[in-house]
Amino acid sequence: MNSPDVSLHPCFNVHAKGTCGRVHLPVARDCNIKCNYCNRKYDCVNESRPGVTSAVIDPHQAVLYLEQVLQRSPNITVAGIAGPGDSFANPGATMETIRLVRERFPGLLLCLATNGLNVEPYVAELAELKVSHVTVTVNAVDPEIGARIYSWVRDGKVVYRGLRGAELLLDRQVRAIEALKRAGIVVKVNTIVAQGVNDH
Repeated sequence: MNSPDVSLHPCFNVHAKGTCGRVHLPVARDCNIKCNYCNRKYDCVNESRPGVTSAVIDPHQAVLYLEQVLQRSPNITVAGIAGPGDSFANPGATMETIRLVRERFPGLLLCLATNGLNVEPYVAELAELKVSHVTVTVNAVDPEIGARIYSWVRDGKVVYRGLRGAELLLDRQVRAIEALKRAGIVVKVNTIVAQGVNDH
């Protein structure tokens, strides 16, 4: 399988902005952390950022939706999964969507956004499926600050709060970023700045 042209990602190449577009496939319903600033219920016609959606669709619906989008907007070069929950709190739907999209649209760039808690077990398959870009949201590199940002962190069926949750999340984020980089996947780190909490 040939690798898609990574220069066509408008979020990572200033020369692709305005000529190349992206579409988000809202297949990730759940989230495995609770950020104190997050309100995923907000949705209106004027709000189109990743992670906000009017509906969650299943992987097969995502492929049909993508077909319709590409018919109307052939300049779309990137399909991404960025919510409304976390991509790897919903690994079944996320990975099935990636497999189906890669099979149907081999030249399309694939990207994901995640908090990093549960991505490491899937890195080898992501690389095999030619996922080119992964954004990891890291809001704190000090667990003491993370404990003020995250209400809870859920690992499987166990919920961690406070410092323990923040330490677990940071450890998994670092391991995920290292694994993604070793696999040759472009990693972007996003940070949500909370005034008076992590802005220093």
